Amino acid sequence: MHISRRSFIRAALAAGAYPCFAGFRAFQPGDKVRLACVGIGQQAWNDIREFEKTKLVEIAALCDTDLDGGQCAEALKRYPDVPRFRDFRKMLDAMEGKIDAVAVMTPDHSHFPALMASMKRGLAVFSEKPLAHTFEECELLMAAAAKYGVVTQMGNQGHSGENYFQFRDYVENGVIDVSKLTKLVAHMNNPRRWHKWNGRVSSFPKAEAMPAGLDWETWLGTASHHDYSKDYVQGEWRSWYDFGNGCLGDWGAHTMDTMHRFFELGLPTEVQIKDVEGWNPYVFPMQDTLTFKFPAKGRRPAIDLEWYEGVTNLPELPKGYEAAGWDPSIPVAKGSTEDKSRKLNPGKFFYLADGTAWQGGSHSAPIKMCGSKEKAPRFTRPGSNHYANFLLAVMGREETRSPFSVSAPLSEVFCLGCIAQRLNRGIKFDPAAKRIVGDDEANALLKGSKGTPRKGWEEFYRV
Repeated sequence: MHISRRSFIRAALAAGAYPCFAGFRAFQPGDKVRLACVGIGQQAWNDIREFEKTKLVEIAALCDTDLDGGQCAEALKRYPDVPRFRDFRKMLDAMEGKIDAVAVMTPDHSHFPALMASMKRGLAVFSEKPLAHTFEECELLMAAAAKYGVVTQMGNQGHSGENYFQFRDYVENGVIDVSKLTKLVAHMNNPRRWHKWNGRVSSFPKAEAMPAGLDWETWLGTASHHDYSKDYVQGEWRSWYDFGNGCLGDWGAHTMDTMHRFFELGLPTEVQIKDVEGWNPYVFPMQDTLTFKFPAKGRRPAIDLEWYEGVTNLPELPKGYEAAGWDPSIPVAKGSTEDKSRKLNPGKFFYLADGTAWQGGSHSAPIKMCGSKEKAPRFTRPGSNHYANFLLAVMGREETRSPFSVSAPLSEVFCLGCIAQRLNRGIKFDPAAKRIVGDDEANALLKGSKGTPRKGWEEFYRV
């Protein structure tokens, strides 16, 4: 008797049982994970190639709302016989029983519906960072991951590299004494896409002729309606509050992640904002400094995490700081404005009460004590990288290092910071109630922009 994946999942849920694997496939030695890719151009193409390098995957389906766009050409040429789709909903229906996992590598605002739809079918999911566009979406993704019991991973690749293992071992072994922490800093000071507009944006773009073959309605997804403009696509979406999470969502996931996890920061009680230049109600500012205030937990005292973005908005560096090179593991997207020659590359540092400070770069870059000439203490060496870790977890051989239970609270910190940037004012937050205190406008943004979810997309907000 043939039982469809969806019927099996529904029957299990009706019986009160939750599947804890990708569908109901038992992996044998030599098997590969059948992966469907939602988004296949730009960063998604980088991810696809990294998945392929593991030799643990079979690319089983390709989905992109703009298959005719030049950014998809390399993937389509590489996999000419793989089924292709423009709408992830049609893909999931057509590929039922033929895929084990889904990688969602689309603009920030469109991660959520594809992830929710996939998890409800019992499929493992990999999501590019940040996990979702809004605080509420992060909450729902955590709830869905817990309910359906599927393997999950967010694509902050450094969370499987040296930085991850070093932080973990140093905190567990007391090399870094969390009781002495006094301040945390993270920064990204390279030019961003919206800087070319220099903060001079007074409206949304005017409607333009739609490119042939672009499924604009699916591209918009759950977001409020906008007429098509070239200034929304090909990476430009990150500039706009309605579609992206700005520099913070893009790079905070690679610089704050290990501090957030191993210092057990959780959710802040307050977000302050200062040094703002180029603010407007449509795109992210040219620069700003955010201060996240985290309450004490266990042995760790209450602590501030400062975030600096903007080309000239540089943090004060600790004594003994040494310029860090660009982590070779960081992919640079085609057409990117990242400047590898800058002396202050993206990274982090933190201070302790005994006067010492530690510094580190982004992604997998290891940390070191500022000014120290001593060799850093030993730590566990990385094994599987982030992509292999996900695939091996789908096979039941490992546990993912950035599951939604870890990456959703981190992404929620970004969502709160984006609200402060969008409104150009600080907010106070109640972590227990998960609401912004005394500010109805800010509190409404926990759910997203006005008009979100768009009519016809409400179903994805039900776990």
